[in-house]
Amino acid sequence: MLVEEFSSTCRLYDGFQVWEIENLTAFLKGNEVLGTIFQDQYNFPVNEIGEKRSDIADSDLIIITKLLSLVNDKYFFIFTLHDEYHLDLIGMQRMKIMDFGIDIEKIRDNCVYAIIMDKRSS
Repeated sequence: MLVEEFSSTCRLYDGFQVWEIENLTAFLKGNEVLGTIFQDQYNFPVNEIGEKRSDIADSDLIIITKLLSLVNDKYFFIFTLHDEYHLDLIGMQRMKIMDFGIDIEKIRDNCVYAIIMDKRSS
């Protein structure tokens, strides 16, 4: 599931990991469940993405976002270099609100990133 307003809700989550997603192919091959979700959403298997990618109007970022929004056992906060979400994370790191395990300011401009987390028990 996707998380919005992470800067104001970060204390509701734990078990943080930052996932660097190099490209759509690596993303889809990274977890078998994502391939199944992809096939349900786009009506063809992951192994046909090379031939049929042009049939999908969605950008890679939109595909990644749609698929992660359908994963029910984890929470995700998606960002790219210098988008508004990344800038929020930089601010959180500088104010020492969060330690991401990496220098969140020094991410690659050709990747999508997702913070993977669990919701804390009430």
